[in-house]
Amino acid sequence: MNKLLPDAVLRSVEIYRAFLRDHSIGIPNIHAVLGSGIGSSFVDEWVPSGWESIGTLDFKTLPAITAATAPGHPGIYRFFREKKSQKVLCLQVGRLHGYEGLTPAETALSVMVPRLAGTENFVLTNAAGGLKLEWEIGSIMMIRDHVNFTGQNPLTGPLYTTTDGKTVGPRFPDLSKAWDREFNDQLRKELSASGLTTHDGVYLGVAGPSFETPAEVRLFAQWGMGTVGMSTVWEAITLAHAGARVSGFSLITNLGCGLNPGVVLDHFVILEASKVAAKKVIAALFTLAEKS
Repeated sequence: MNKLLPDAVLRSVEIYRAFLRDHSIGIPNIHAVLGSGIGSSFVDEWVPSGWESIGTLDFKTLPAITAATAPGHPGIYRFFREKKSQKVLCLQVGRLHGYEGLTPAETALSVMVPRLAGTENFVLTNAAGGLKLEWEIGSIMMIRDHVNFTGQNPLTGPLYTTTDGKTVGPRFPDLSKAWDREFNDQLRKELSASGLTTHDGVYLGVAGPSFETPAEVRLFAQWGMGTVGMSTVWEAITLAHAGARVSGFSLITNLGCGLNPGVVLDHFVILEASKVAAKKVIAALFTLAEKS
């Protein structure tokens, strides 16, 4: 049985659209989710000269979205406009995680509200543990596919409809093209041009908040996974369900537990590792938005 989207979600979409309208902001050409450390490192001096900052919207303004609590995840949307073309880029600084006590569907609302408001193109980024010894810390893995190892799915429950009676997406969505190859190639080109080394692989999502055990890391590596982290997969599933075009990558901030003997994993060390590449990542996203 289909069910109308919850009032809090519909109200959040209305508030988001009203914010864009009141600030004379067009629907963003690209919405980019900035992973751990990338967004919190961002400073206005990194904004290219041809762009202008045009507004900030806090998660807390939207009734369906909870405030982010994870370190390095402020939980805001920042909007930028290219002066010549008037193209708009939204940088989502921080995301929500299941380990904060949220359901999979709740964590994905930070991208679902912008999707329902009209944005079609999304870039999902994360800071993740590398599972291949030959990949350097600070390099990028383009996500060609993912494995949802959380044991949960954001689409569990009613099939929702919008106020005009249309379903948000199919009951059983095909995820064979959840990650858009052409969009990924475009993003990869800009990341490489910014001076970042890029690879290609499969991201494995776990629930967290504990880091993976050495045994789990060995297993994931034997499966051929490229990176492992605690986010992204629920957002990707939700956006694919809603017909969005999705690209994304992992910034490799550490080797998986046990692959680098003697090194103890620490979230704040991961945040520091993200900062090193953050400026190049931001530059690539602005260029991608300009060319899209």
